[in-house]
Amino acid sequence: MVGATTDNGAGGAPGARGGSLPRSLHELFDRLRAAGVPVSMVEVVDALDSLRHIDALDRGQFRAALAATLVKRPEDLATFAVLFDLTFPLRYERAAAPAGQPAGADGPGSAPEPGAEPGAEPGADLLQALLEALRTDDEGALRALAAMAIDEFAGLGSQRQSSERYYVYRVMRQLELYRLLESANGAAPDGERLDGDELRRRIDEFRRRIAEQIRHRLAADRGAEQAAQLYQDRQLEDVDLLGANASQLRELRHAIQPLARKLAARLARRRRQRRRGRLDVRRTLRRSLRYGGVPVHPAFRAPKASRPDLYVLADVSGSVIEFAKFTLSLVDAISQEFTKVRSFAFVDGVDEITRMLDEAGYELDVRRMFAHADIIWADGHSNYGNVLASFEERYGADLDARSTVLVMGDARNNYREPGLEALHRLRQRARHLYWLNPEPRAEWDTTDSVMGLYTPHCDRVFEVRNLRQLVACVDEIVTGH
Repeated sequence: MVGATTDNGAGGAPGARGGSLPRSLHELFDRLRAAGVPVSMVEVVDALDSLRHIDALDRGQFRAALAATLVKRPEDLATFAVLFDLTFPLRYERAAAPAGQPAGADGPGSAPEPGAEPGAEPGADLLQALLEALRTDDEGALRALAAMAIDEFAGLGSQRQSSERYYVYRVMRQLELYRLLESANGAAPDGERLDGDELRRRIDEFRRRIAEQIRHRLAADRGAEQAAQLYQDRQLEDVDLLGANASQLRELRHAIQPLARKLAARLARRRRQRRRGRLDVRRTLRRSLRYGGVPVHPAFRAPKASRPDLYVLADVSGSVIEFAKFTLSLVDAISQEFTKVRSFAFVDGVDEITRMLDEAGYELDVRRMFAHADIIWADGHSNYGNVLASFEERYGADLDARSTVLVMGDARNNYREPGLEALHRLRQRARHLYWLNPEPRAEWDTTDSVMGLYTPHCDRVFEVRNLRQLVACVDEIVTGH
């Protein structure tokens, strides 16, 4: 069921199923509304009217007409693309292998070997074929190679309830196309080199092909109705941070501040309650003499203030950057629970961004951060080993028995040295060390994840896939002091 696609649809529209174009269109309208895209009756009428002016058998024209009449906000275009493909899926035919790639066990139409784990390291043959296809802009080969990459790296069977965005993230993480193409481009003769903009355009186009094929597979495997449910509005606190669409991310950003204020208020109440220390028996007995030995006014010892220092290390690579934004917003809300808060961002290098966040009201300005913070050390791909070693060297002396270290990241280390000794020394210096991982627990220790190696050196590790889990784990961490 993988490979090339055809546009032979039923009912007068590309890919429409069931023989009824009006029914498929109304399903699309309903799914868009369920996903948070505002579609009014006037826009429905405009969309239906626009079909009279196009060739409805041309998939490109059909998609463009519906997008132009139904979508008003740029951030909703991605959601429209997903739901359009789910409602009007393409049919799959087995594709021929690209030039230089034999069909069969290594071809794009074959299944992974029994027992092979989805997401294993890319083979040299696949990367070489993909590199050549990108350099020559070979459309047929790119389509077949996209199908092969999905087979090997997406893991569609292992996380059946995940979204298209999550599967694309898994595939692109393994391929590392930017590093591959830049390396090959630098070694190519002058006349064959591509400029940076063209490199990015071709890689973005390949990413679009992967996303489109994944959507069609989800529709075929699960049925369009079940696949579309992944994009429906759910209770906002339960939306997967790594799989959220653009509309959901926008609403999550609005929701994080009220949640942060509620958490801060709850912690403040607990802090006031903790102002009463242990019962002072001697003073209580003295007071009771005024009332015939009845302890009407018990006396308490004032508790010793013991607020720790917080050190936050946030992974800002790839899609986990959204997770970092939400967590940093919560950290700002609970800053009164700590004597001081210092924040650090990292990719394969690490740098302090405390002042930058203070100036921006703890809103993470991504462009400014990458421009002014030294968080890229070599190739710009996650390197937890170097990050932990660099953090220990530069800031480790600041840690003491009052320090709590909070690491936020997916622990995907690109098969590099994990830096366990540095993490162990940091844990010995600090009072507590916690790790927040935004990936599903079932995905830990798969492919390049080394979460299992880090776990013994942490006081606790938390799965933090959504806002509900994020608030709960921060609450538990703070109240555990």
